[in-house]
Amino acid sequence: MSSEIQTWSSNGKLLITGEYLVMEGALSLAIPLNVGQSLTIIPNSDKVVHWQANKPDGHWFFVELDLFNFNVTKTDNYELAQRLSEILSATRILSKDFLTSGIGYNVVTDLEFDPDFGFGTSSTLIANIASWANVDAYKLLDLTFGGSGYDIACASSKNPIVFQRIGDSINVSDVSFDPVFKKNLYFVYLGKKQNSTNSISHFKKHSNFTSVDVDAISAITKELLITSELAEFEALLAEHESIMESILNIPTAKSLYFKDYPGIIKSLGAWGGDFVMLTNHYTEKEFRNLLQEGGFDTVFSYDSLVM
Repeated sequence: MSSEIQTWSSNGKLLITGEYLVMEGALSLAIPLNVGQSLTIIPNSDKVVHWQANKPDGHWFFVELDLFNFNVTKTDNYELAQRLSEILSATRILSKDFLTSGIGYNVVTDLEFDPDFGFGTSSTLIANIASWANVDAYKLLDLTFGGSGYDIACASSKNPIVFQRIGDSINVSDVSFDPVFKKNLYFVYLGKKQNSTNSISHFKKHSNFTSVDVDAISAITKELLITSELAEFEALLAEHESIMESILNIPTAKSLYFKDYPGIIKSLGAWGGDFVMLTNHYTEKEFRNLLQEGGFDTVFSYDSLVM
């Protein structure tokens, strides 16, 4: 039995433009983060998979799975353990030899951000397992969580990307997105974790959009990449929010949480509770005090989070 220890790492992500419509072919801007998740494997002689998942404050969950069909034999979180079992089973569909040699593994995953943040807990795991099994991460995503795959693209990127998926055709390009006004950009956690799979399902059932909307979001993405003026940047984000509000029939984050705020609030990813991007015209101290008064304590500056 080989004693080789192997580790894979993937980046977290934020979707700046194209939420929801990225699944319908909209050109979307996404940024990899300087936090992510690693996966380390160590062969063992137990002929089982011992899986220890950690998050920033320590232990997250433990699961033991058999090698035959990845049944959960021990765990302290059955829901997460069962989801992991399903992912490993899907991996074997893509690679019939995955974990069939009889060699067991001790597996440790280390998540560098709070799993409630929506930074890509699932996508970084999928990307790492795909690397371990040498399978296509996009196909593994399709078999498990679903979605466009922009988060998979961010997992291995060192630069901002524009992403477009039309059917099974995926196009990813590195772009130069380093706004001169980035000191005015902040990411704020609304404190209400959204389930991406449920959000996608709701969108597919209840949304009302046309190709005109998809083209409009694509055009906004292109304009954001070339603007050097904060006011124009804000106008583009406001237009984006207006389009998506009409499609989703959900109030904007600004109308719900920041009604009198003078800057722009842009929802990132699933609407309703994960992160938003704010433009700031106050001093740093004034800005953070204002947010704290509103009950928003988790705040990242652009440079502190973006790779």
